[in-house]
Amino acid sequence: MTNSQHADEENLSIDEQEGQPWRSEFNALLGRMKTLEQQCQQQHQEDTIVNSDDSTPNVTRKNQILSDTAAEEAKTKNNGTTFRRHSVLRHLLGKQHHQPQRSHSAPEVTLHHLDESVAGLEEVDLRYDNFHLPESSFTFLITEPILSAPFAVGLVAYAVSLVCLALALQNELVKGTDDNKYAIAEVTSTVRIVQYLGVVIGVLMDDEIPTGLELIGKALEQKSEGDNVFPRNKIFFSSILRISIGAMFLTCLFFVVIQESNVLDIFFDMVALEFVESIDDVIFNLCRRGFFSRRMKVAANQENMLHCSSSHGARRIRKWSKRFIRAMYFLTAIVLLFGLTYITIEQTRGAYGCRSLIVNLGDGLWENAWVQLDKQCSVDADCNNSNQRCYREKKEAFCYENRLLIYSHFNGYYNHKGTKGERPSYEEMNKESGDPFKTTDPAELMYCREIESWVFRHPKIRSSLDIGEEHECNWLLRSDETDDFDLVELSTTENWFLWKGEIKQDYKIKVRCAECANDSDCNYFGKCVSETDVDQKCECFPGRFGVFCENEMPCEVIRSEKDRNTTLKIVKDLDKDGDNIDFVSLYGHPMYVANMKGKPYSVMRDGYPGESDQYFEVEYPVNTSIAVAPHKHESPDDYQDDDFFEINNKSVAFQQLVTNYTFLLRYTGRRWYGQIVDPGLSGESFKEEEYHAFWQNSFSGLGQEDNSTLIISEITSKVSPVEVDFFEMRRRNKVFEGGLYDYDYSPYGVMIPLVAHDGGGFFHCNKP
Repeated sequence: MTNSQHADEENLSIDEQEGQPWRSEFNALLGRMKTLEQQCQQQHQEDTIVNSDDSTPNVTRKNQILSDTAAEEAKTKNNGTTFRRHSVLRHLLGKQHHQPQRSHSAPEVTLHHLDESVAGLEEVDLRYDNFHLPESSFTFLITEPILSAPFAVGLVAYAVSLVCLALALQNELVKGTDDNKYAIAEVTSTVRIVQYLGVVIGVLMDDEIPTGLELIGKALEQKSEGDNVFPRNKIFFSSILRISIGAMFLTCLFFVVIQESNVLDIFFDMVALEFVESIDDVIFNLCRRGFFSRRMKVAANQENMLHCSSSHGARRIRKWSKRFIRAMYFLTAIVLLFGLTYITIEQTRGAYGCRSLIVNLGDGLWENAWVQLDKQCSVDADCNNSNQRCYREKKEAFCYENRLLIYSHFNGYYNHKGTKGERPSYEEMNKESGDPFKTTDPAELMYCREIESWVFRHPKIRSSLDIGEEHECNWLLRSDETDDFDLVELSTTENWFLWKGEIKQDYKIKVRCAECANDSDCNYFGKCVSETDVDQKCECFPGRFGVFCENEMPCEVIRSEKDRNTTLKIVKDLDKDGDNIDFVSLYGHPMYVANMKGKPYSVMRDGYPGESDQYFEVEYPVNTSIAVAPHKHESPDDYQDDDFFEINNKSVAFQQLVTNYTFLLRYTGRRWYGQIVDPGLSGESFKEEEYHAFWQNSFSGLGQEDNSTLIISEITSKVSPVEVDFFEMRRRNKVFEGGLYDYDYSPYGVMIPLVAHDGGGFFHCNKP
C-alpha cells in the first residue's frame, strides 16, 4: 500500500462536517478492497513462478495483509460506525475463495481473517436506514394525541381523499350497461399501448401502499427491540388508512384506463387521480406554512424519525420488509397488467361489444352490380352472354355478370368474426338457422382504414370492373368518416352512402344488437339465457318467436283473396333446430306452400278463362260492389305483354313444370315473393339448399334465371303475409326491353295491385 493511500485513510473521519462523510468512508472501503485484491493477485503470480520457495515469505506477507485488515477494522470501530457487506466485496471473497491452492495453509488463514474483517460491513448504511416519517397529514395520526387538532386534520384529509376517490370510482362504474358491465372501451392499438403504459406509470406514481407497508415494517422492528418511540397501534392505524387510499387510487386508475378511448383523456384522468391521492400532502404543506394555526405549524415542522437497530432481529425484519415491498410493487403491476391483457384478448373476441347483430340494409337497389360467377375464363368470349365479362383479379380470372343488386337480400344475422382495421368485423349468417354458411360466401360489415369508415361489402360483388375505378375496400355501403367502434350506435346517428352506380347520400340503415341483457329485452315472453358465441339470447316461451320474442306464432294456413279454395300451408321444421319453433324460419319469417298445376290464376290479377268482369267467387269489400277489374292481356294465348309467361313458355322445362309444381311464398328481407318452384318442397329439402335470396336469383331482373317469381308484396316487416298487399309483376326483365314494348321500367317492372284498396291484404288466415 502506498503512503498516499495510507494518508487518505488516516484523514478519513466519519464525523467530518463538510460534504457527505459516508461517501468518503465508502470510497475508502472500495480503495482498500482494491488494494487487497491487487496484493492477492500479486502473491498468486509469485507463487506460480516460484513453486518450490520456502513458505515463510508468503506467511509473512499474509500476516501483513491481516495486520492491515485488522488496523482497518480498528479504525472503523474507532469512528463509531459499522458497515454492511457490499456486493462487490462478496464478489471479491468469492474470487479469493476460488483461487488455485497454493503452498501451505496461508490462503485459508487469509480468507478466514478477511471474512472476519468485513463481518461488520453488514451495517454500512445503517444510519441511512433511519426512517423519517413522511411529510403527510397521515403522520399526524402517529405523532399527535388522538384528541388533538392535528390528529383530527389527519382524519379529515383521509376522509376527503377517500370520498373523492370513491366518487370517481362510482362515476366510472355507472357508465356500464347490461351487456358491458364495466363500460370497457374498444380501442385502437395506439390507445392500447398507452393503457399499458398508464398502468405501469400509475403503479410507480402510487407511494401510499409502499410507504404504509414500510411503516408497518418499522413498527414491527420497534416491537422486536422493545422500542416505543411511537405507539405501534397508531402506526398500524395510519398505515392501513394510507394503504386503503393507495388501493382506491389504483382501482380508479384501472377503470379509467380501460374505459377511456383517447390517449390524452387517459393521461388527464391519471393526473387528476394523482392530485386527489396527494391531498394529504397538500394539507400537510399548508399546515407547515402556518395557514391553519400555530399549533398545526408546530406539529408539521417537527422532525420525526424512527431509528434503526443493529441487532440481528431488526436487520432481518428490515431485509424482509424491503423484499415484501418490492414484491408488492411487482405483484400490483402484474395483477393490473394481467387484467388489461385479459381485456385485450377478450376484446378481439368481441366480448365488450355486440357479438351478434340484426342488420336491415334498407330498400336500396343497384341495377348494374358486377357479380362474380363460379366460371373461370381467359377472355370475355369464354363467358355465356354479352351481359358477362371476364375479369382477372390477382392470379385467377372469373366471369362477372351484370345484374340487379337488392340490398335487402343481405338482411339478417351478422356475427362477430375477428377484427379488421382494429375494429370488430361482422360476417353474414345463414338466413334460416343463423349459423355460419357452409357453401355460400357471406357479406361482411367491417371498418375500412383507407377511408376511415364502416363499410358493407361482399368479396364477389364489385363496384366496377375497370382498373382504378373500384371503391376503397370495394364498398357497396359506407358510413361517414368516423373512428367509432359501436356499429349499432353509428347506424342510428350517422348517414350512410349507398352505391347504385352513383352515390346516394343520406341513406338509412338499421343495425340492432341481437343479444339481450335481461328478461325485459325479451318482452317478458321469454328468458334471457347465455348462448355459445353470443353473450345472451332470448329463449322464447311456447307460442312466441323472434329475436326478442316479439312475435306470436303465425297462421298455419292462409287463403287467397281471389279464391278462398286456394290455400297455402306453413312449411314445418321437422327437427325444430333445438328451439320451440316448429316451422322453417327464413329471414325470421315462415314459408308457405301449395301444390298446383296449370297457370296460377287464383293468385294473379287476370281472370279465369271465360271470365271477363269479375274474379272467381270474389269477396267484395265492405260498402262497395266494385272489385278489382281483371287484367286482360292483348293476346290471352301467349301473354305477349307478360314477360313472365312469354319467356317461360318458350322453355320445355317450364311447360312441364306448370303441369305439377309448388307455389311458394317466402320472405326475402323486405318483401314476400310468390314463386313457382319444383314440387315436393319440404323442411328437409329446403335446409339442404342453404337459401339466400340474392345468390339463388329470387329476382335479378335479367329474365334468364329468376323467372320463378310471379307476385311480390309491398315493403313490410310483418311476420306473416296476412293483411299484406301484393302485386303481380310485369315488364320487369331487361331481355324484354328490346322487344315489342320498349319502355323504361322500374327495377321491379310494372307492379299491378292484386287488391282493390291499400291495406286490404291479399292473403287471409284460415283459423282452425
